[in-house]
Amino acid sequence: MRWTNLAITILFIIISRSPPTWGQIMDIDGPKNISTDATSTTKQVSASISTSPTWGQIMDIDDPKNISIDATSTPKQVPTSTSTSKKQQPVDCSQREKSRIQPIFSSTSRLRKCCPLGENLDIYRENQSDSMCDNGILNFEPPIISAVLFDNCIEDLEINMVLPYDIGNPCNFSLQYASEEGDVFFILQDGSLLILDNESYTVEQNYCLDVDKSGHLFAFTCITQVEEHIAFAKVVTVAVLMLISMPALLLVSYLHISLRLLRNLHGLSLSLMSLCLASGYFVHSVVHIYGIPSMGFIGYVIQFCILSYFFWYLCICCNVLLNIWYKLPCCIQLSKTWTMVNFGCYCFVSFTGPSVLVFLTVQKGLPGMPSYFLQGLSESIRESQRYFIPPVSTILFISFLVNIISFFGFQRIDGYLRAEKEDNVNSSRTAMFDQQKYEEVKKDAKCISLLGIIMIISWLLEMVTFYSSSDSIYLFLCDMVNGLQGVWVLLIFLVVRRRRTIILRWWYDRGSHTIHAVDTELQVVNKNTNPT
Repeated sequence: MRWTNLAITILFIIISRSPPTWGQIMDIDGPKNISTDATSTTKQVSASISTSPTWGQIMDIDDPKNISIDATSTPKQVPTSTSTSKKQQPVDCSQREKSRIQPIFSSTSRLRKCCPLGENLDIYRENQSDSMCDNGILNFEPPIISAVLFDNCIEDLEINMVLPYDIGNPCNFSLQYASEEGDVFFILQDGSLLILDNESYTVEQNYCLDVDKSGHLFAFTCITQVEEHIAFAKVVTVAVLMLISMPALLLVSYLHISLRLLRNLHGLSLSLMSLCLASGYFVHSVVHIYGIPSMGFIGYVIQFCILSYFFWYLCICCNVLLNIWYKLPCCIQLSKTWTMVNFGCYCFVSFTGPSVLVFLTVQKGLPGMPSYFLQGLSESIRESQRYFIPPVSTILFISFLVNIISFFGFQRIDGYLRAEKEDNVNSSRTAMFDQQKYEEVKKDAKCISLLGIIMIISWLLEMVTFYSSSDSIYLFLCDMVNGLQGVWVLLIFLVVRRRRTIILRWWYDRGSHTIHAVDTELQVVNKNTNPT
């Protein structure tokens, strides 16, 4: 019995000096032992938790008191594991925040190419004042991707995209990126430019890109871009003036087709010339008033109509030249059939020339909108007028030369008539000469020359507005003069030409189908030969 008590005493001393492990505490079953050693057990648990348990062991603790005890010490190990996961890039961008502005493909999405189709960059050209584009045969195949943008992360949807082109550089000043220098850039599905650097990316809306002769891809982003040089109110004002010109042009066209005395080769040509200008002005003004996009088919229609107007003016000048140098001196009277053949030749020239220029414009991918309301502040805008401004300038110059040659033709015939009158020679040639037709052609030539002067002045003003970089009020006045060309045509060919008598006679007799009077003034006038 004594030995038994001694053994129990030694065992109790050992247990009290060595702290029990966590498993020993959790394995206590007897309720009496828990209640008896409540104070000592609590101290041992707190001591052991503060020194030995790991984070995984704490997460397994069910007692709220034990979890709250280690709340201050355990979170120190959490940042270590999370910082390690941040250094490792995620497999996809789903863990990042999506950008608020996303590229979205639409029917107006365009890829902006610096040079026209069939041309490439010539960065290292000798003459830096020339255009930076030159003819080339390299294929232009920029990388186009369909992507979703996240915070410093881009997810490629791997969808093949094809975008139409806008031609030209919209920048006044630009930054240059080159693929050969290690710059990485792509075209997004909405036509914007995605530029990648080491840690982030940027998206540019105002840019252009192209390849040089060596096949390297270049991108130019705008530091400053071209803005509209004319306010919307001014655009509407000039467009309204064009609409005012339209009825004047239609009136000229209608009278020269309807009135028999005016329906000759000159009148038919003048009628179609006025009709082309009226059509171009109408579409052009409607596009600007209602803000209709002028890219594509509408721009080409306007370009065709305006170019046809200038081609018809050239044909009218050539008709005067043909009369004064060939028909009148040779006393040639064209029949109705040959008159229509001559008119068909004029139609062929006036419609084929603009069609060829519009075709070249479409082939190069350039916009067809004429230079009205525009300023050539950037290479893009100047390039867009390649097949409008130079052809019109050439046509007006040739028309001016034709009018000068016609002037010398009139001087030549006047000299013959004076010489024959002074010598009192009544030759058969003089008797066959149609003096009345000569006077009609002379009046037409004066009106055509007056219209040519107005057209040349208006075109020079248009050149001033296009190539000027200022925003002065006189530029707006130049556009107003161009918008009133239809009024000038009406005043010259109906008022200055003194067609009032013929028009009034037609107006009073417009409802008559049968004229019973024999010796009427109208019958006498109808016997006159119509000049061609």
